[in-house]
Amino acid sequence: MTPAAKGWIAAGAGLVLGAATVAAIPADRFFVPVEDVSADAPTGDRYACPMMDFIGHKPGLCPVCGMTMERVVAGDLAREQQRRMGLRTVRAATGPAIVSVRAYGAAEYDERFSQVVIPRIGGRIVKRHEATFGCCQEVSAGDPIIDLYSPEAYQAQAELAAAVKAGDQTLVAAIEARFARWNLSPVAARIRAGGEPVDTVTITSPVGGQAYLDDQAMVNQALMVGSEVKPDMPLLKLVDGTRLTLVFHVPEPRVHALRTGQRVRLASDDLGDLPDVTAVVGRVSNEINPEIRSREVTIHLTGANGRILPGSLLNARIEIPLGPDLMAADAQAPSTWGTFVLVPKTAVLSTGVRHVAWRVKARKPDGSASFEPVPLALGPRIEDADGKDLFVVRAGLNPGDELAEQGAFLIDSQAQLAGTPSLLFPDGALAAPGAGHAH
Repeated sequence: MTPAAKGWIAAGAGLVLGAATVAAIPADRFFVPVEDVSADAPTGDRYACPMMDFIGHKPGLCPVCGMTMERVVAGDLAREQQRRMGLRTVRAATGPAIVSVRAYGAAEYDERFSQVVIPRIGGRIVKRHEATFGCCQEVSAGDPIIDLYSPEAYQAQAELAAAVKAGDQTLVAAIEARFARWNLSPVAARIRAGGEPVDTVTITSPVGGQAYLDDQAMVNQALMVGSEVKPDMPLLKLVDGTRLTLVFHVPEPRVHALRTGQRVRLASDDLGDLPDVTAVVGRVSNEINPEIRSREVTIHLTGANGRILPGSLLNARIEIPLGPDLMAADAQAPSTWGTFVLVPKTAVLSTGVRHVAWRVKARKPDGSASFEPVPLALGPRIEDADGKDLFVVRAGLNPGDELAEQGAFLIDSQAQLAGTPSLLFPDGALAAPGAGHAH
């Protein structure tokens, strides 16, 4: 007989012997009936296998692996359990609810204070002065902008000189009024003083400000020497460098608390907080942008004084106290503010629809503690002075209640294992439809 044949015979004999041995052992030595945790079983007292995913309601050995089952009581934690869980508690506070609205935006010139230098008489440019050669040139009232060759102005000067010589005061007054409309009263005064008519007049700025050129190429072409200037054609835009605006978008849920005139705190990445810059909400758009679900808000700034430049990125923070009706109150009148129960966001478990906190029900001398779930009715989420997120609690808690903050999720998980009320199962896991066993 070949070695291969002998191997096959040995393998077959081994299988037959093994089957006979298994058949001779009682079945209950291999299979322990799995305990059925029915909906009728009492809740709050469960036994869990430390090795397998099995929950029962009787003490004894795990029917899966044979290890001793450990008792699980929802919400009851010994001192050592609290230490292992890293449990940390916090007390519900009471106080005003200050909603913080944060946004980023770029500073721009406040167009409410911008003005345009406009010549009231036509002609051709023969000279450009400093204000026309670049952005941000400081211009004072009376500073020259351009020299203009103007036959019309020359003719009016000649007429004024003749009227003065003839002593016709009515005509003199009429011609001087014409020079005043052109903003050329100094020219008329020179003729009255005996000066000779000239064909070139200087267009000056009637107001002060900072030169602003929207389009450098376009302005340079319009103000080029030899270019024709028509009456009432804008020459130069002047802005107030100390008055800026900040435009940003506020998400829809937050914008309802904004009101015109509210104070705004500003900060920038390079300068930090800017308490010396006065900033107030100037305009809140009446429309919601459907694409980004936000409303445009304009903030007016004063006192920038060169610290904030147009184009600077700024962080705006608006702190809005809420009244008892959870609507915006007057920030300058604390008597209009509401008082609420406040808890850290980390102490609240939420499904988005249902909210629960685990409150300390009792503490024992040995350091153990008993917790109970408390359903909450929440108001808006706010931010405290340290940047910590808080929830306004409309119902469910009292000031001073001690709550599980770190470790609350583990306590809730324990309650689910024990079948008692928890975040997901208000009436207990075993009361949920279809709950028949847990393993």
